[in-house]
Amino acid sequence: MFPTTLSRGVSACALGIALLSSVASAQEALPVIDIGSGSKPTRSTDAAATDPEKQTGYARSASFGATKTNTPFIDTPAAVQVIPHELIADQQGLNTMELVKNVSGVQATGRYFDSYLIRGFKTGYGETYRNGLKLEAVLGGEEVAFTDRVEIVKGPSSILYGRIEPGGFVNVVTKRPQEVFKAEANEQFGSWGLSRTSFDVTGPVDEAKTVLYRLMGVYDHADSFVNFDHRDNGAVALFLTFRPTQNFEFNVQVEHYEKRQTGPSGVGAIPVDLRYDTSGNAQVIPGYNDRPLNLGRNFSIGDPGLWKNQPYVVRRTLIGYDWTYKFDEKWKITNRLHYSGSNDSAYGFETYGGFDGTTISRAFYGERNSIQMLSTNLDLSGEFETGPITHRPLVGIDWFSTERNSNGSDSYGYPLNIYAPVYGVYNSKLAFDRYITGSNMLWRATNRDFGVYAQDQMSFFDNRIHLLLGGRWDKAQGGVPKDYGDGWASCYPFCTGFPGNNYQDKPKLSPRAAVLFKVTDDLSIYGSYVRSFGSNNGASRDGSAFPPQEGLQWEVGVKKLWLDGRVTTSLALFDLRKKNLLQRDPFFPGRSIAIGEVASRGIELDIAGQVTENLSVIASYTFDSVKLTNDNNNGNAGKRYNGAAPNVGNLWAKWDTAPHQSEGFEFGGGLYASDERYGSNDNTWKLPGYVRLDAMGAYRTEIDGHKVKFQFNIKNLTDRHYFEYSDGSQYAYYGQPRTFMGSVNFQW
Repeated sequence: MFPTTLSRGVSACALGIALLSSVASAQEALPVIDIGSGSKPTRSTDAAATDPEKQTGYARSASFGATKTNTPFIDTPAAVQVIPHELIADQQGLNTMELVKNVSGVQATGRYFDSYLIRGFKTGYGETYRNGLKLEAVLGGEEVAFTDRVEIVKGPSSILYGRIEPGGFVNVVTKRPQEVFKAEANEQFGSWGLSRTSFDVTGPVDEAKTVLYRLMGVYDHADSFVNFDHRDNGAVALFLTFRPTQNFEFNVQVEHYEKRQTGPSGVGAIPVDLRYDTSGNAQVIPGYNDRPLNLGRNFSIGDPGLWKNQPYVVRRTLIGYDWTYKFDEKWKITNRLHYSGSNDSAYGFETYGGFDGTTISRAFYGERNSIQMLSTNLDLSGEFETGPITHRPLVGIDWFSTERNSNGSDSYGYPLNIYAPVYGVYNSKLAFDRYITGSNMLWRATNRDFGVYAQDQMSFFDNRIHLLLGGRWDKAQGGVPKDYGDGWASCYPFCTGFPGNNYQDKPKLSPRAAVLFKVTDDLSIYGSYVRSFGSNNGASRDGSAFPPQEGLQWEVGVKKLWLDGRVTTSLALFDLRKKNLLQRDPFFPGRSIAIGEVASRGIELDIAGQVTENLSVIASYTFDSVKLTNDNNNGNAGKRYNGAAPNVGNLWAKWDTAPHQSEGFEFGGGLYASDERYGSNDNTWKLPGYVRLDAMGAYRTEIDGHKVKFQFNIKNLTDRHYFEYSDGSQYAYYGQPRTFMGSVNFQW
């Protein structure tokens, strides 16, 4: 009911926006600003992470993520890239996984959850950062309709953010309320029944502009090129800013999501052409090539009855705030908090065991989850001098807690002939209701992370030398106190001394050091050393815990500003190692195995900006050699790590016929090229390399004084068949076929 209601509500709201804008225009002629763009934002430090005078094209002059301070791009001793909202709009990206291809060293590895491969290492499924705070996302990931920009920080970042993958992380920065009234409605439509409606209204509540608001909403419906895959998703958000004095600002966010979708496991999954022996080792089937099976892109191991009878339903509420108090022009204190509570009912099919070349074994699963997450931090930052040295210290604490209560069941015995599939034969009510009752809690998991950190950004010799020193003390707790009815409930939330208990309580001290030499105002060279720490969340076959993950990286790089800062370039060389990695256990669904150590050594090049008044460009290239240097289980040392392509390149350019004018045409296009990748760590099968072409065209004008923009995008212009990623075990996933998408955008 919610999607239908919301769809009508969005349309009604769009009409309401028009009426509201007419009233506002009659009362006072207010200037129009671009939401979250180069026009001057509110005084929030995080929202002002870019210099308004430099906001041209796709370049960003500063970022927040690498240092938690608004450090200029040229002074940041780390590899950081920003995907601005202009690029999101030009490419009509519907999720962050579509957008990260614009950045070197980053590949998408998720279909329903935000998940990435950064410098060869996977982030956790659904693990993302939002305004600098960790969240474990649910079905669908972060909503781009509420997003201003996406920051990608590469390399270990646990010093400031706690338990995190050493490859890096993705930080989604949401839009903020603005001081000037603006309303916007956007309608998108396209292939496979896509219909997506969104609205965005922002402005001041009072004449003094001490209270600002932003109200946004989106409804998204689409089918898919994969059989039996559908979605009906809706979300609304209200953001408020309070500025009672010049020195204090308080921002609050309230969001609610309703998602109805086909269960994620197995949808769009193509089995690979291999068997598993009794020890779980992959063996290529004679007569097949060393690649995934040659099945249609619409193949599904699911069932048409899932969408009608057992869809994947998620209800999620997110409440967040941040406040900043400025003691003076140099010192301030900031507190941020996000709470996310979600409930979901998940149903679907997944494979287990072997594959005989014709038939796969399927299991039907049903699961209910209740997930509570809380993330907060407190930062004190400032500036002072000791003789010729300028210090910009930052000290802080953070806390992250997640609690998941789940009950569910698997029902086995649903074979599927992949060449002549017969669907509609499962008994979903029996599979789910036979074991699940409200009083039978089958699985509870808790993770709690606490950290204290400090860093000092020092500059001297007339701001030519920058030195960054930092450290963090971490304590990470995690456990599964009740696992499928085997007891342990009495010691919830953390249990010790029980056989098979996946409990961890690990304190750790991690250092960070970097030096940057500013050769000129537009050229800098840097080097860095950093260690990271993270708990392994997976459980072994007997439920026991794995040792914590550890990361170590050396990096050197060069940064350059061109054309008065309109174009940025960065080149980075890195050597990154990670110990105690986990991968999916091919014989035990939901369990993991440890594979030892992986080394990632590579070069990354990024270019972004406005080359001329008419031409904007973003481009990247990555060379990354990712290999297992130690394998505890399967003897794969020296082989390439699954999923990481040695060579990846991207280019996107847009030409505007009349920049800064209300009427004009825009034409854009680009390519994404990926080398072949191994699909498993034993290197028995590959995902072939590919080149994908995209294009866009747009026309903007004014109608009755209101801005209107018509846009059309084609993704995968040549309809190239390619695999986007694999799960490192039994599945590979096709990239989308040729896709058409149009949009109409109205602004008041």
